[in-house]
Amino acid sequence: MPKSEWAFLRKGLPFVAIVLGGAYTIHFFQQVRYDFRQVQQQKDNLEKIRSSLEKGGVKEVAELDADNWENVRGPRDNEDNVQYKQAVARQQEIAERKRQDRKKTLLRELEQKQQEQQQQNQG
Repeated sequence: MPKSEWAFLRKGLPFVAIVLGGAYTIHFFQQVRYDFRQVQQQKDNLEKIRSSLEKGGVKEVAELDADNWENVRGPRDNEDNVQYKQAVARQQEIAERKRQDRKKTLLRELEQKQQEQQQQNQG
């Protein structure tokens, strides 16, 4: 082999290998950065959801009528459970009314937002 080929093998080949190997390994380090960025965005979204859930929970607790409650004994196998069944039916009825009210308010809010968007699009 001529002397110029030996020089390439001794100096150029290691240089090319380091450049290509470095680019290949940097890819993995950058991938970690992008993955971590996505995790941060997910954490931020979870914080927003958590705060809205906490606000909703506070509203539900504030809406509870803690002063008017009745103590109903749980069901027993060998007893007549009429009082328990009536209490369960009342609770289900109240819960259904609350669900319907929430649904109506959400629909109203949605309609208002849609009307506002239509007005903004027209204006």
